[in-house]
Amino acid sequence: MRIALIGWQGGGKSTLFTACTGTQPSIGEEAHPGTAIVPDDTLDLLHELYPPAKKINARVDYVDIAGLAPSQKKSGFKRSLINHVQGANVIAAVIGTYQFSDLPSSELADSVISDVTDLETEMLLSDMQIAENRLEKMQQSRQRGLKIDAIEQTALEKAMAALNDEKPLREIDFPIEEERALRTYAFLTKKPLLIAVNYNESQNGDEILAALESLAGENRRLVAINASLEAEIAVLEPEDRATFLEEMGISTPASDRVIQAGFDLLGLIRFFTVGDDEVRAWPIPRETAAVDAAGEIHSDLARGFIRAEVVPSTELLARKTLNACKDAGLLRLEGKQYIVQDGDVMHIRFAI
Repeated sequence: MRIALIGWQGGGKSTLFTACTGTQPSIGEEAHPGTAIVPDDTLDLLHELYPPAKKINARVDYVDIAGLAPSQKKSGFKRSLINHVQGANVIAAVIGTYQFSDLPSSELADSVISDVTDLETEMLLSDMQIAENRLEKMQQSRQRGLKIDAIEQTALEKAMAALNDEKPLREIDFPIEEERALRTYAFLTKKPLLIAVNYNESQNGDEILAALESLAGENRRLVAINASLEAEIAVLEPEDRATFLEEMGISTPASDRVIQAGFDLLGLIRFFTVGDDEVRAWPIPRETAAVDAAGEIHSDLARGFIRAEVVPSTELLARKTLNACKDAGLLRLEGKQYIVQDGDVMHIRFAI
């Protein structure tokens, strides 16, 4: 999973980047990458069954995009920035409220909604330019007698109509054929949106979230984070981090909440592979077939797929070994179209 952090200058975007990755972004760069591991209690417990093995958590890649200046409003994203944002699975709009300590939550909510709307406008304008340019090229091709993709044209025209109506493409239902045609464009407003509200210690994050409830939706999530405080904690040594989180009354750190929101937006689950050499978590979309999950591990496993040996991680943890699960009749053989369940432990049988 890759999350792009965007926002207006001064919103605390780079501070949130540090809170999530434990690293400082480079000054002056248009986009700065970072990585965080996905905490996974089940993976930790599975690793205890295979102590010599290497433990590999799933990871999240972040990219901190240069903040937009107010003077850039209604001009769309620069091409160089679009390239970085298009590569993300989730866009996180970081909105600062920490500057307005004296405002009540209702007024803070109005400020957040205004900033989110302005960011959506920039994404809409960028998407409109991409769609318009492509439609113009298709028109030129048609005039030269060249064949064009009718499904692609229909999808782009529908997208253009929605964008002209100021509707993000994530809110538009496209038939599956049109969805496929639009994937190559990686439209910004098609991506799920995480709204990260950056507040200060004198403000109440729960009250702010309650006032912003209307912003949440199927393809939108909200989190409230004291990014400055959590950035300070994130750079501490691991043994000190838990102590400070507890002292500050933070039950779940910012990085975990952002990751969970991203998983929810993308509908991700995870399956596990175990062995004496490696114990690993693999994030996949919900409703993924076993053959496609095998392809996440290696393309050869999908190409030569025979069967998947599957056992729920809860059963393996209870019985300690795969052989014990097999003796209890809990280790199943599943075919290509088996739908992988969250927490499955899988071993792929294949032949090339």
